[in-house]
Amino acid sequence: MASPVIPEEFYTLQSMLTLTGSAGATFLICNGLQRALDFNPRWLGLAVAEALAIAGTLVSHEAVKGSDYFVAIVNGFLIYATAAGATNIGGGSGAPATVDRGRADERAGRPTASAKRRFLSPWF
Repeated sequence: MASPVIPEEFYTLQSMLTLTGSAGATFLICNGLQRALDFNPRWLGLAVAEALAIAGTLVSHEAVKGSDYFVAIVNGFLIYATAAGATNIGGGSGAPATVDRGRADERAGRPTASAKRRFLSPWF
């Protein structure tokens, strides 16, 4: 029986250019910032996903055309949806995890600015 191949690195440039790698990076970056710094506005996941998709396009193409940017933007939305879905699945309930809510925000189901969010708090 052949012994399993153990990777020398967790992430490589090649793995970051895949949907799984870029969605995993978006998941880790956004949830890490959310947990460590209590910073994760709704747009952050999309911004990280789009940045990774555009960077991947620039790295993997010699001459980038306008259509390549369009595809990168669509891929960024796919990366974001994948990472957000993983966060919601891992977070358990669909309700945002908060410590303190204001009355208006509580009725709307949104955390207040003073609420501390968990690592897997839903993004939206």
